[in-house]
Amino acid sequence: MNTILVVSDLDVLRNQIRSILESSENQIIELQSGRLVRQVAENTDIDLAIIDSQIGSMGGFAVVLDLHLEEYDNRIPQIPALILLDRRADAWMARQTSAEGFLLKPINPIKLKQAVKALLNNNTYYDSTDSPISAINTYKSAKSLPGLAGTPL
Repeated sequence: MNTILVVSDLDVLRNQIRSILESSENQIIELQSGRLVRQVAENTDIDLAIIDSQIGSMGGFAVVLDLHLEEYDNRIPQIPALILLDRRADAWMARQTSAEGFLLKPINPIKLKQAVKALLNNNTYYDSTDSPISAINTYKSAKSLPGLAGTPL
């Protein structure tokens, strides 16, 4: 059974994710505050954390950074993080925090299931919704720079 932590201060978002993912294969733990994530991670075996980027007092980016710092210091096991973004421009920030995946809101149930499956299988998932068309694909003479126009960092 997979234990999935869902962190959002919005009841509607947590309920939506629960209704999409809850099954005999998945146990869902819900938190309303990012400040509680470390405590839960220290005391519970979590297979995946789904974190809203906009959470009241401790936002999703800070939560992901905190989890990775705890992992780095071997205080908790590695927990893949899927961050839920409000806008495409936040994809850069999600990559800077080393989130294993990101998904744009509103939540598409099919994409959420794909992302969860990828992250539970030790892969990454980066939502391509509204991503810019790469100049590299459009103009064959264009040069590629990491992190620009859709090229990987």
